[in-house]
Amino acid sequence: MRIYHIIYIVLGVTCFLVSCGGNTSKQTKEDYLTVEVACDETFRPIIEQELNAFHAKYPEAILDTAFMSETQAIQLFLEDSFRMVITTRPITESEKAYILDQHKLTVESQPIAHDAIALILHLSNKDSLLSIHDIKRIVTGQYSRWEQLPHSQSQGNIELVFDNENSSTVRFIRDSICEGKELKGTLKTAKSNQNVINYVARTPNAIGIIGVDWLRNPSDSTNLSFDSHVRVARVSHSSVAEYGNSFQPVQYYIATGDYPLVRKLFISSTEPYMQALNRNFYHYLTDTEGQLIITKSSQLLPIVPVHVKAVDITE
Repeated sequence: MRIYHIIYIVLGVTCFLVSCGGNTSKQTKEDYLTVEVACDETFRPIIEQELNAFHAKYPEAILDTAFMSETQAIQLFLEDSFRMVITTRPITESEKAYILDQHKLTVESQPIAHDAIALILHLSNKDSLLSIHDIKRIVTGQYSRWEQLPHSQSQGNIELVFDNENSSTVRFIRDSICEGKELKGTLKTAKSNQNVINYVARTPNAIGIIGVDWLRNPSDSTNLSFDSHVRVARVSHSSVAEYGNSFQPVQYYIATGDYPLVRKLFISSTEPYMQALNRNFYHYLTDTEGQLIITKSSQLLPIVPVHVKAVDITE
């Protein structure tokens, strides 16, 4: 391990010396110390933890982080206002070509985790089993009342609540569930993921659609339980949701594919300087330390291979 670090440092210094012939002389010390990230607000909880751990390791780092909708984050990345972005989709080839043409920068991109879209309900709502078919009928407006759902015990209009109309969550539901068609029904935006939780906690007929990491129970080291203020629905691949074929978005069921509403999380960077802490943070998220934080401190599934072990729990 020590040899690896020595080689890495030597290579970094070499790249620094080679790049001095270009525009490096215009860069300040602050430029090399700044970690600038535009991040989808859906992933604020885990990325803040990653940044805090990184800052503890590199106390000289200057953190410049902004949390916003995915659409806004990508736009700032394209404008070169931020040289790192965290999103639920990779940067497209046309976007890469634009960045190269406008800013003379190349894009490096990697997946860092698997995320799940969670459906949350009021604690009094007993209709917590939903199939993909049910969800599609709800978000396309075919089902507008709870009574229309098979075996429903609830009544009244269904309210769908999202964080932001430009969020990655809305895009996922539109592209993956609605097959590109616009969402219909009684739709509300709550401006943030936390507001979605708050709204559903006080609204019996609502369904909140949210990134699963906002529901993490920090007092549960096993990551098998959720925020106690709302009920997290079980979702089924089958056409009819039953308890035995429906699953909650915990890491295990994300890994096995039993939970249907899953997507990847990507980090993309245009940082050209090998010795910049911005580049260090990019690799930190994909290396052991960053992946371990995802494993232990989030509801997300890390991108590295995981081992599943059976354990006996006695009370």
